[in-house]
Amino acid sequence: MRKINIFLQIIIYFSLFLSAFFTLAFATSIPPDFPSCVNPQGSIIANYSSGTHGVPGIVTSFQGTDTVYAVTKEAIVQCLCPVNGEGVQTNWWKIPALSREEIESFKSQGWVFVPDGLVWGLNPTAFLARNANFSCGGVSAAVTSVGDVLGLAATGNIVTIYGLFFTGLLSLMVGYLLNRRNS
Repeated sequence: MRKINIFLQIIIYFSLFLSAFFTLAFATSIPPDFPSCVNPQGSIIANYSSGTHGVPGIVTSFQGTDTVYAVTKEAIVQCLCPVNGEGVQTNWWKIPALSREEIESFKSQGWVFVPDGLVWGLNPTAFLARNANFSCGGVSAAVTSVGDVLGLAATGNIVTIYGLFFTGLLSLMVGYLLNRRNS
């Protein structure tokens, strides 16, 4: 009977630990949904039928068309179609209230931090921008994130890895203690 009580106490403490750990770990903001440039949505806030255009995080400039859509107060989509047909979609997320830690976390996921949107013709506030490729008007209109390798880059994060590691470690300790008491 005493072994069952110890086992239940360990499970309760472990559950409390995990709930506190995951509550803190997943307290970050979630980016808004962005429509694809293949089927753009929102109101047009800028439209250039030709010219030289830039993309955040890419040093090269592009010649072609550029249309910018306001999707929500926080979400803006820029659809750049260079003359070669290899389009670049930039998802602009207005983030005036994110903490430095949250910004760094999103940067590690491929977002580019833009401290002042005014430089890009947007509101004078902080933004995160993320680029994706798409085919402009061609048969292949698939959108893929720049930097993702076969979609594998989005399969997990460090919080999940640490959670699984500590779960395994705690399970080993509990098993060791129970085995030691039975011996």
